[in-house]
Amino acid sequence: MGQYFSTKKVDGKWFLVDPKGNLFYSLGVDCMVCQIRETKGDIVELYGGERGWFENWAETKLKQVLGMGFNTIGAWHEPYYWSNNIPKGIELRLTKHAKKVNSVWGVGFPDVFDKSFGASIHQQLVDVFYGKEEMLIHNSPLIGYYTDNELHWWGSAGQWGKDDQEQGSDSTGLIDDYINLSADSAGKKAWVDFIKAKYSTIQQLNGSWESEYCDFSELLHNHQYRAKPDVIKQDKIEFLELVARVYFETTSTILKQYDSNHMNLGCRLVGTSAPDIVLKVMSEYVDVVSINFYSMQFPKDYLDHLYDIVKKPIMITEFSFCCAKESGFLASTNGAQNVIVKNQSRRGEEYQKFVMDAYRQPYMVGTHWFALYDYVGDEHGLIGNYGLFNHQDCEWKEMTSWVRETNNNIIQDVNSKMNK
Repeated sequence: MGQYFSTKKVDGKWFLVDPKGNLFYSLGVDCMVCQIRETKGDIVELYGGERGWFENWAETKLKQVLGMGFNTIGAWHEPYYWSNNIPKGIELRLTKHAKKVNSVWGVGFPDVFDKSFGASIHQQLVDVFYGKEEMLIHNSPLIGYYTDNELHWWGSAGQWGKDDQEQGSDSTGLIDDYINLSADSAGKKAWVDFIKAKYSTIQQLNGSWESEYCDFSELLHNHQYRAKPDVIKQDKIEFLELVARVYFETTSTILKQYDSNHMNLGCRLVGTSAPDIVLKVMSEYVDVVSINFYSMQFPKDYLDHLYDIVKKPIMITEFSFCCAKESGFLASTNGAQNVIVKNQSRRGEEYQKFVMDAYRQPYMVGTHWFALYDYVGDEHGLIGNYGLFNHQDCEWKEMTSWVRETNNNIIQDVNSKMNK
């Protein structure tokens, strides 16, 4: 029995194990944050007046969520919850301050070869951990950390949820972004250094690429190359492997310097979009694979494929089903557009099917619902009926009755396995 969360297999199925040694299957809610779309005065009055209204809101929401059978506080929650004894995961956004190779979603993919990459990791961890040692580093109920959120391992092209990799293939769009960097950037220099190390001489490069370059320095100043397609494709895959290794090794190593007690939950992959070579490298560093999915069916075929590669437990850290017009949303954004249903009962039905299908898989250790509240447009641009509650803080009870039944059934089944 350990003091912190871990993982283990029981009769061929993966589970989380809590600090007391009990089997644990994570049923979480993301975005446990106060974003009621009413005036500040209305919120304050609703939760008891100026003194203590936030604490009243936080405790009320937690009680309601636990009452629905959830047992985990998912990513992006109020730090107020850090000191309680409820299992939780924390998203660190380690690459927030790093130089980027693209500007996807205004966040972008980090240039992992630039010195700002490591500096960003340290800055974020100092910001998170400073003065919070007992709340985090020695916090037994903390399951672990997400290093980032939805990094675009496939590059700047494409659309959220539509960038599927064929099983066994590797998109190298991210390496095209590296190649498009300026000649003085660390990432572009790293690419050219990689090619130089692989081919040794310009003559060997020209022989393989069927090109006529005079010097490797020419590659720094070009964004497209004369090269044999299948050969440079393999070069890009190998460089993508290097990018992944630098990312996961650096984030893992530095995170352990700050907190070696808790698990590395990965970088919250986007659906089927991560190239296989990235998954292979990632498996060497993470304890649990976190992945976000917005699909009407549990993505068993893809997750079977993913597990064949990583051999690590998997947790879906974002999923949802959203009603559109009936709930007042003529427009929805991002993942919500892929999971539109006609009413709240259908949301509940689909929740039950998705979560139960997940629980039946031997590699799954949890599903986290996105989110606590609906989104009516915020700084991130999200819009849609994602919530367990609407923007006036009213529970979608027709939907949550299904949620409660499903979650309680799973918890009962986990408990029965412990008592065998």
